[in-house]
Amino acid sequence: MKRIYIIEDEKDISHLYKLLFEREGIEIERIVSSGKVALEEIEAIKEELHDIVFLIDNRIPEKSGLDVALRLIEISPLLKNQIIIASADDTITKDQVRDLGIPHFLRKPFSLEELLNTIDTIEKSDENLDVVT
Repeated sequence: MKRIYIIEDEKDISHLYKLLFEREGIEIERIVSSGKVALEEIEAIKEELHDIVFLIDNRIPEKSGLDVALRLIEISPLLKNQIIIASADDTITKDQVRDLGIPHFLRKPFSLEELLNTIDTIEKSDENLDVVT
């Protein structure tokens, strides 16, 4: 089972994620509310990122969600498959996110089922990689 690292500045939304993941038995690695804090923590745990799914709101304080995602990809290009970008505004589109190599984009508001299905897709793609290697 994957661990989830949540980067979300809206407390109500991050609390909802926490309740959902606890109910589903998904371990929460950390919940942070700013891009700057996320980048600092990611640098500190670079070697442990391979089994973490990153749920990243695009509009967060100090650094954008895309800034965080691009740094993750710099650390390891394989991490792009473990990133979910979520956005409520029109400053970013699904196509723009995919052009960066990130396959998972959710337009807010999205259903909790859609979020869980996306996480399942990530886990299944990782299982397929394990079989191949």
